[in-house]
Amino acid sequence: MFTFGWGEIFLIGIIVVVVIGPKDLPKFIKQIGFLLKNIRKISSDFKSSINEIAEETEIKDLANSVNEVKKIKDGINIKKNFQNEINTVKETVKMAENEISDIEKK
Repeated sequence: MFTFGWGEIFLIGIIVVVVIGPKDLPKFIKQIGFLLKNIRKISSDFKSSINEIAEETEIKDLANSVNEVKKIKDGINIKKNFQNEINTVKETVKMAENEISDIEKK
């Protein structure tokens, strides 16, 4: 984006010394250091928060996938389905026996 050669950097340095003055130059350099430190900290915090959001999204996707697999597993559980069918048949047989006994009593 921006490219600076040694000549441009030297010119900027001379302008800074002239505008700020040699007396206040150490304070200015210290302020620039603090500014850069704060910018790095902010960018680091921003990056870590973006990574946390991405991880949360991945965890939610993983949890949804696990739930779908559990549902599929429950649907495929043959023993459980077969037992449910047997119970339904038993209930039907009991109802039929009750109706037959009611008819015989009449």
